[in-house]
Amino acid sequence: MKGKVIYVKDMTFVGIVENHSIVFDNGKNSVTPMQAVLLSLATCSAMDVWNIMTKKRQDIKGLEIEIEGERQESYPKLFRKIKLKYIFEGNVDEKACKEAIKLSMEKYCSVSNMIKEVAEIETEIEIK
Repeated sequence: MKGKVIYVKDMTFVGIVENHSIVFDNGKNSVTPMQAVLLSLATCSAMDVWNIMTKKRQDIKGLEIEIEGERQESYPKLFRKIKLKYIFEGNVDEKACKEAIKLSMEKYCSVSNMIKEVAEIETEIEIK
């Protein structure tokens, strides 16, 4: 995987990886790099969980993940605790939901497996 980051103006940068791009800044008009880390964690896990739930033949109609991160006060201000709340829609089994999240967090999600080295990751579920 190769990419690059290009300065645009006023602390705005464009990141490009394999012909896809994302804009970063200091939080004024776009996401900060640390916000992008949170979103990457949630998205990585969401993809895993959706895939696992469909393979388990669960009638999943929707999935939303609310994510909240607490950072250290001192630099480098790493995340110390992250909470993900998985909100499932559809006729899904609670046990299947929990198993899918566990598989994602412990085996498949590369982002969670990097982050858990420095931060506690907590999960909860809600089924609508």
